[in-house]
Amino acid sequence: MRFELNDDGHPSIVKFESMMDSNRVGFFDSEEFEEIIDYYMEMGKVEKARKAVSLAISQHPTSVNLRLFKAELLIFDNKFELAHSLLNELHLLEPNNAEIYIQKANIYSKTENHNKAIKLLELAAEVTEDQADVFNLIGMEQLFLENYAAAKESFIKCLELDHEDYSALYNIMYCFDFLNQNEEAILFLNKYLNENPYCEVAWHQLGKQYFSIKDYKKALSAFDFAIISDDTFVGAYLEKGKVLEKLKRYKEAI
Repeated sequence: MRFELNDDGHPSIVKFESMMDSNRVGFFDSEEFEEIIDYYMEMGKVEKARKAVSLAISQHPTSVNLRLFKAELLIFDNKFELAHSLLNELHLLEPNNAEIYIQKANIYSKTENHNKAIKLLELAAEVTEDQADVFNLIGMEQLFLENYAAAKESFIKCLELDHEDYSALYNIMYCFDFLNQNEEAILFLNKYLNENPYCEVAWHQLGKQYFSIKDYKKALSAFDFAIISDDTFVGAYLEKGKVLEKLKRYKEAI
C-alpha cells in the first residue's frame, strides 16, 4: 500500500516526529503507522522507517501490512533468508496479498534469479488491484534477462492500464530501439497519440523515430506538436533544432 504524502506537514508525520524528539511513546493506529513508514521509505529516511516499524509492530503485532514493511526493510538490508521466512508466514495468513508476491520477487531479483521473480510477479498480477505497477516490474525483470521483445509487451500492458505512465512509454521505446523496430515504433506511437493527442512525450518520441529513418519533415511536425503540447519542453526544442539543421534551415535552427 502506498500513500500520497507531500511533506512533513502531514499530521501523522508531525505527531511521530514530535514523539521521537521528546522520547515519549505515543499510540498510533495501524493506518497511521503505514503512512509514516511509507513516507520515510519514499524519502529514503531508512533509520526513521526502522524505528517506526519496530514501534508499529510492538503496538500492532498482527498487522500483515506492517510486517510487510519489516520484510521490505530486511530485503533492503540483504537479509534475504529472514525476509523470506517472514513472507512465508504472511502468505499463510493472506495467500492473495499481491504485495507478498512482489516482495518475494524482489528477493529473487536481488539474487539474480529473474525468471523466478517473473513467475511470482505474474501471480501478483492475478490478484492485485494495481496491475500496471506489476506489469512494469515484470518488464524490468525481462530487461535484466535481455528479453526485449517480452519486456516491450509487458510495458505496453502497463501503459494500456495507465496511459500517463511515461516511464513505461520510455521503456517501450527503448525496447523498440534495441530491436531496431523503427516502423513498428512509429505505428505504436501514432496509435497511442490517436487516444492521447496532447502527450508531449509521445510526440517527442515519434519525432525521434522519424529522425532515425531520416524522414525529417515528419520529424519536424512531430516536434512542433510536442512544443504545442508543452511549450516549455526543452528536449523538443533541441530535437527540432537538429531537424532544421538537417533541412539546412540554419537560421531557424539557431
